[in-house]
Amino acid sequence: MLLEVAGFLAVVGAFAAAGNLVAASYRARTVQLAAFRTGLDLLETEVTFAAASMPVALERVGAGLAPPVGTVFQRAAAYLRSGAGLSAGEAWERAARDLFPDTALERDDLDVLLALTPYLGVTDREDQRRHLRLAAERLRAREEAARAEQGAAERMWRYLGVLGGLACGLVFL
Repeated sequence: MLLEVAGFLAVVGAFAAAGNLVAASYRARTVQLAAFRTGLDLLETEVTFAAASMPVALERVGAGLAPPVGTVFQRAAAYLRSGAGLSAGEAWERAARDLFPDTALERDDLDVLLALTPYLGVTDREDQRRHLRLAAERLRAREEAARAEQGAAERMWRYLGVLGGLACGLVFL
């Protein structure tokens, strides 16, 4: 009897942990969208007011942000410094695509980031500023939508984990 109860609790615990893991991905997406928005705001400042070179600007911004978001900025700077002849936009695109699987972002979120590719480092400061602001606003809208989805989805996945564990545990008893 004791083994059955322990097994039941283990099944419920495993399902609850799985539900919590899925729920955490919803929170991670909103956090990462906010971090990318902050990063683009900082990059705008670096490009517009500090007049830093693009590799330096990307490196500075990346250093102030947590992974994986900061890593995208730092990887783009590394690609620019690599001597491969990449433009800033190409380096940005390559870094964003490389690290996309490590993020909680959706494909449409990545598309917002990739929309900067034709403008980074090739247009004048004011045009880059305009496109960075536009991307930041688009990320803000996506963040608000993700935040609205987050509350209900987190609760649902947590409940599903526990209830699914209870159902499977009862079947095995």
